[in-house]
Amino acid sequence: MAVAVEPKPSARDLLMVAGREIALKDGFQDLTVRAVAAAAGANLGSFVYHFGTRDAFVEQLIEEWYAPLLDGVAHAVDGSAVPLQRLRQAILQLVDFGITNDAFIGRLFMAAVANDASARRFLSSLAARHPRLLVRLIAEAQASGAIVEEDPLQILCFLMASVGLPRLVASGWHGPPLFPRSLSSALSRIARDRDRVVQRLDWAIRGLSPPGMP
Repeated sequence: MAVAVEPKPSARDLLMVAGREIALKDGFQDLTVRAVAAAAGANLGSFVYHFGTRDAFVEQLIEEWYAPLLDGVAHAVDGSAVPLQRLRQAILQLVDFGITNDAFIGRLFMAAVANDASARRFLSSLAARHPRLLVRLIAEAQASGAIVEEDPLQILCFLMASVGLPRLVASGWHGPPLFPRSLSSALSRIARDRDRVVQRLDWAIRGLSPPGMP
């Protein structure tokens, strides 16, 4: 019986894997052409052939990392469930992606703060991506009578704060401790527990029900 042979990764794939590992371990500032090529066991000519410049490489690295999230949200948006259920499913895509990619997200935001051009361009483009799809779902849920008639962007801010703000408070502060160690530890556990996140999301969705709705 013939044994299936795994295809050998392409030079491009090896460069992308190396770049992702460097970004996670050391941050975007260490994503130099030489560092990525050396980590991938590739020469500089191969890097230039596949990506051209360092900025083009970083942009592609971010886009390929982000693509599964956008696909997941788009799939939920185009589903057959009622609008409110699709909105919940789409936000859960964000929750699960955030849990899985916590470290990369942190590195990406740190790069943007440090004025990395590729990271800043990506973040500035986000409004027209999955947030636009979520606003569309909110409007559909409002049209169906499932949630209150308020500014959809205001509702999106409320939902995302319910889901993500505790995590931001727990992990996004890098200065002196804001809370006693025991409180910080408890907050971190709650913020990172998926079941607790889902519970907060469901509370928030119920809180958006129009007055008089059961």
